[in-house]
Order: sequence, then C-alpha cells, then structure tokens
Amino acid sequence: MIPVPKKAVILAAGLGTRMRPLSFDTPKPLMPLWNEPLLDLVLAHVRDWGVRDILINLHHAPQAILEHLRRRPPAGLRVNLSFEPEILGTGGALRRAAWFLDQHPFWMVNADIVFNVDIRPLLRCMRRAQPLATLWLTDRAGPRTVAMQRGWIHNFRSRTPGAPDTFTFTGLHLLSPRILQFLPPAGYASIVDAYEKALAAGRRIAGICPSGAYWSDLGTPAAYLEAHAASAPRRPGACPPQLFTAAASDAQIVPGADTARAVIWSGARLGPNAVAHDAIIGRGCAVNHHVPSLAVRADCLPRDPAIQTALSQLGWPAADTAVIPLEPRGSARVFTRLARGHRSVIMIQYRLERAENGWYARHARLLESAGVDVPRLIYDCPRRKIILLEDLGRETLEDRANQLRARRPADIRRLYQPVLDNLLRLHALGARPASRRHVRMAGGFTPRLYKWERGFFARQFLRRHSACGESVIRGILAELRQSAAILRASPYTLVHRDLQSTNVLYRGRTPCFIDFQGMRPGPAAYDLASLLCDPYVELPAACLPELLAYYNRHLPARRRIGEKIFWHAAVERLAQALGAYGRLGAEPATRRFLRFIPPALRRMDAALQQLQAHPVLADAVRQMLA
Repeated sequence: MIPVPKKAVILAAGLGTRMRPLSFDTPKPLMPLWNEPLLDLVLAHVRDWGVRDILINLHHAPQAILEHLRRRPPAGLRVNLSFEPEILGTGGALRRAAWFLDQHPFWMVNADIVFNVDIRPLLRCMRRAQPLATLWLTDRAGPRTVAMQRGWIHNFRSRTPGAPDTFTFTGLHLLSPRILQFLPPAGYASIVDAYEKALAAGRRIAGICPSGAYWSDLGTPAAYLEAHAASAPRRPGACPPQLFTAAASDAQIVPGADTARAVIWSGARLGPNAVAHDAIIGRGCAVNHHVPSLAVRADCLPRDPAIQTALSQLGWPAADTAVIPLEPRGSARVFTRLARGHRSVIMIQYRLERAENGWYARHARLLESAGVDVPRLIYDCPRRKIILLEDLGRETLEDRANQLRARRPADIRRLYQPVLDNLLRLHALGARPASRRHVRMAGGFTPRLYKWERGFFARQFLRRHSACGESVIRGILAELRQSAAILRASPYTLVHRDLQSTNVLYRGRTPCFIDFQGMRPGPAAYDLASLLCDPYVELPAACLPELLAYYNRHLPARRRIGEKIFWHAAVERLAQALGAYGRLGAEPATRRFLRFIPPALRRMDAALQQLQAHPVLADAVRQMLA
C-alpha cells in the first residue's frame, strides 16, 4: 500500500497564447469560471484529495498570481512557488521541482483545466501495478492522440487520432518520482518526451478513462464559454444553461444590453447598445457596441504600436478605449473595432503578401471622390500598415435582405435598387480611372486571372469537397474556359470583384461598399452576378431579371449586360466563391464558411439551368446537391 499523495505540482506558467488578448491582462489560471479563479478551483480539488503541500510554477504574469495567493491564501495548503525566468515546459518545470518531491507518488495537474473526476481508479492503479505514472485520459473530447491497450499507454503520437483505442490526455498525472531520471539535466523539456523515453526503456505508463468524468481544456475563448455552459447553475426559473450570462458581482449591465452565452469580468460595463453573444468582456472594459467574440481595455494590452498609433491619432485614452477584435476574413488583414463611449472606428492592420492591401486607402479616396458610397477614411499610416475607417456598424445587406425573404418582390427591389445605384456610380468610372489619377490597381481580368480562378476552384473545392474524378474536373475546367472567353469579350469597367451582400454596410439608409481591396478592371457582369447570385441571400429567381433590367436602364445600349453574359458571369463568380469557401473552411478560425457551400451550389445550378450549357459541370453540381 502507498499513502494518499500529500504533494502536488500545479502547472501555471503557460503563456495563454490562444486566449490572447485576454491573457495579456489576466493569466489563464486566474481567469474566472462562474466568478471563481481557475487556480482556486484546482487547489480546492487537490486539497479534497488529501494534498497538503503544493508547488506552483510561474512564468507568465507571475506577480498577478503571487498577489492573488497573498490575498486569498488557500486554506489547508502550504504553498511553494517556482519562478521560471525562461519557460521550461512541463518536463523542465518538474525537474526544477525535484527539491520539493520525496519518495512517494505525487500529483501534477494543469492550472487551466476544468474537471470533475473520481481519482480512486488512478490511486488503485498506482497501488496495484506501481507504474511510472498513471494518467487520466478521456475519449470524449480533444485531439485523441494517445493510444492505449488494456490500460497501458504505448504511443503518445498516434498516426490515427480519433480511432478506437485513442484518447486525449487531460493534464492530470499521478507520478512516481522515478520519472526524474528520464528528464534532461537542463533546458526546456516536455513531460511527453520523458514518457516516451521511459516507454523505450521498458517502463510502464498506465492510462485511466473513468466513466462519468468531466474535463475541459480552457485553451480557447470557445472552450472557455463552453465550460461555463456545462457548469451553469441549474436554478428554477433561470434561463437555459446555453443562454447563460456569468457576470462578476461588480460588473454593470445596463437595461438594453443584450447578453447570451457571455462572461463579464470584474469592473466591466455594458451600455444600452451593447450586444455580447458568445462573448467575453475583459476586466474593467466598457462597451456599448456589438462584441463578436471578446473585448479588452486598451491599457490592458502590451504596447502594441498599431493600437498606440491609432489612439494617439484619435486622442483617446487607453483606459477608456475598448479593443474589440472582429471576425477573421482571410485576406492577410486583421479588423479591430476601437470604441470609446458611443464613438467607434474600425482599424485595419494589413500585411503586403497581397499587394492590394496597401492600396486600400487610395482606392477609398478614389471612390469617395467619384461619389461612390464607401466608409470614410479617417487615417492612413502606410509605415505602420494600419488604416482607420468610419465604423458603419454591423448591419449588412445580407441582414436586411434576409429579413425580406418572405415578403413581396417589390420590397426586395426597393432594397436592392439603391445598391445598384451605387454600383452604377462605381462602374461609371470606366476601366482606367487609376491611370488617370495615378492610383495603383491590381491587374485586370486577364486570361491569366481567369485561369487562376479555375485552378482555385478545382484545387480548393472540387478536389476537397466533391467526388469528381480528374477526368470530370478536366471537363469542368474546359467548360469554364468558354465562360471566361465570353466575359473577356464583354465591356470592361472598374469592378469591386467581391460585391456580395456581406460587403455592403449601411450609413443610415445609404448602402456603402466595403472590402474593395481586390478592385480592378473587369467585366461589369461579374459584380452584378456577385450581388444578385449571392449565396448569402439567395434572392427569389423572379427578382433577378427585374434587377438586371433596372441596372441596364441606366446605361447606354453598348454597355448593357445581356442575360447570357450575366449567367456566364454568375457561373464564373460562383466557382470562385466555392473555391474560397473550400479554402476558408479548412481553417479552424474560418470554418463557418463551409455552411455556404450548399446555397452556392444551388445558385450555380440555377445559373446553369438558365444557360443550358456546361453539361459536365451541371451534372457534377446536381450530384453534389442530391
């Protein structure tokens, strides 16, 4: 028999990279779960297990954790701290804690997990089989890269993650001090490397997957919110757990603020226009706008040159400014809302892997000078690669159009005609406004660009998301070449190139175009097809000829768009959109775009029916829709 472990090592040194920018202000072990710091919950668990001595390793924000322990010393526990000037990893932290250990088994546990587990199976395994370590595993969440058979782990890097007999390690270990001989004498080290070295030396490592246990690794904002939902208090008359609001006792939520699945940290304030769904509001942050995922106070961040430049230009104090990251858009740009009281701006930070990102401000000036409604440019700093724009809010043409889907076509016409008026002003600039005004522009819709779009469609969509064989793909690409040839013969003008409903925002009742960084000479039909055959809206088929006729009525005969050209442009545009959805859907941050593949295929099918052409593509689309 071995005694109940009296010692535990708590790993609290992590950088919290995936929880940034929240972790810049509050280290992850101190982030609250229903107003209790995660570290306190972990310490309560180990104390209940009989632990009396703990060692906590520190690296990121050590002073905050030290001050917390001074203010709220854990009852019944003797606390030791191990500061790492250079982060040492899970194995290096344990090697540094060798002085703290004795000859008995001990616990090691991550400080940023939420869990509820019966530890008796781990203790029984350690007593009976005396392995080098016993690890708590789960088969219900996580990457499931640990392979185990009959209770013994044989591989920590399974080549078939998620397969039967694979598990996720939860971050709770019961270890023998013999593990120290498998750690390197100095430097960064992973405990998994030590386990693999031990397995190679013939040592045994046990895995326990107890039933009825709960575990969540709070590595991301989404996981943090989900842990709140899973542990939401069940009280009679309370809102459903999935609609929780976990607000600190000193947080303020004024009438009118809209919250659901929201965590509001200490000192935060939500004004009457605040919308926080699936969102985290950081410590002391005041918001009165929509928060897509999280908001932090600007002075809680490190000295970010872009933020500092923006605040200096605006004259806003950092302590009064909320930093609200917006959803990723996948174009080497980062969008952030900066808000102070009722005022807000959009900050765009960009990289030049797409050269047109650096031309956005000049394009905005060109369009505004021609009477095209776009967000007003507030500040342009090419040296820092940042732009400040007027914040038009979050209501898009998609939102307004989808509200009308069950209403009369006349309502849709009234909604879309002002958008078409703005498009006509854009197209009136002609094909060469940039050269006349010395503004750099991306290359036009050349044979090379059409070829790239076809290849993009094949690479990112057909080969990833369809069952089409290579011979079918070659047939589809040959048909798309026909559409490109027809479009190349049509009149060219300056086109937005990405004129979908999500890129139309409103200044009051005025529709404004955003995200025109791909603007270039091209066929006007491409923009019109982008707008009217948009997968985000799926306008009724009866509305399309009327809206096309409205656009054409304002043009001389030689520039009008015929229906055949329009439908070829729709096929070309939808192929490009499907390629984009396929590529974006492969990335965790933008996986939401996968849901637009079915409506894009339906729009493509409708366009092909109108054309009565491209039989190979038409057959492939029908099969994908079946």
